[in-house]
Amino acid sequence: MVKVQYKTKHNVVSNKRLFSMAILLGVSISSCFAAPSLASLRGNYQTSIQVAPTMQMPLPKPPAALFDSVRYDSDGMSLAAFVTPDPNDGDKHPAIVWITGGESNTLADFWRKGSRQNDQTASPYRDAGVIMMFPTLRGGNDNAGNIEVNYGEVDDVIAAAEYLATLPYVDSSRIYLGGHSTGGSLALLVSEVASSTHPELFKEVISFGATQETMFLQEVDFTGDEQREMDLRAPANWTNDIRMPTWIIEGKRDGNYRDLKPMCDKNKSPMLHCAFIARHEHFSVLYPLNRHLAQQIMADEPLSIDSMKSWAIKK
Repeated sequence: MVKVQYKTKHNVVSNKRLFSMAILLGVSISSCFAAPSLASLRGNYQTSIQVAPTMQMPLPKPPAALFDSVRYDSDGMSLAAFVTPDPNDGDKHPAIVWITGGESNTLADFWRKGSRQNDQTASPYRDAGVIMMFPTLRGGNDNAGNIEVNYGEVDDVIAAAEYLATLPYVDSSRIYLGGHSTGGSLALLVSEVASSTHPELFKEVISFGATQETMFLQEVDFTGDEQREMDLRAPANWTNDIRMPTWIIEGKRDGNYRDLKPMCDKNKSPMLHCAFIARHEHFSVLYPLNRHLAQQIMADEPLSIDSMKSWAIKK
């Protein structure tokens, strides 16, 4: 068993290796003249990951006024999620799927606001009137399936958003995706895959404090090709696949700024935008930027961030 935490040393996969992966995974030779996409490579590969078992937590019970408990289907599994109740105003509202940090498959007291220096609940969206969905993912809480650490979970997030789009009070053309830390890395992978498979599903994607590679916060073992498994979980390898507006956001103090900066410097996708915020770190950047983005979402404006602004946290 290997335990990997905050793995940040990254080597971008070469075209030669991508083509070799494509051939091994059954992607046609003709498609290899263009670098194969993450979606095409995933479609032909079954992960061999084995995650050390942990005690499953019971589903949380948020106040009924804040969130309804629902189930959505992904890969034949019924997974739990929590969604803002119908405002019963007859309108269709913008919505955001939010992926929490840490072990993103499992939810605890996700609705309890933190301080403005560390509010990991993304509360500015619900305060502004944006419909929120917090999905649990395979293997988390009481869910079926096994934790796959940013592999099958990509499919779960897409399935959660498809469920959200069916709600009568949600504007299906204004669904956003957001996440923080490990959830931010997963949001990037979803953007890279959904750009090919579900290009109209998300209006924009917001990734706070991601990393170039997936961080493994628990003991894992790969019975197959470990390097291939890592490559297919590394957001930095697939930024050219991004064809929906996607934001990478991080504070410049500590956090994952030094890991993300080289990826952003090499970025060639016109749809990927990076905003590194001075005088903020991995957690303090959340509240002021989420509040700003929530206001833009409610106004149905394209998301934009001025990295040179002070972004002071107002009391």
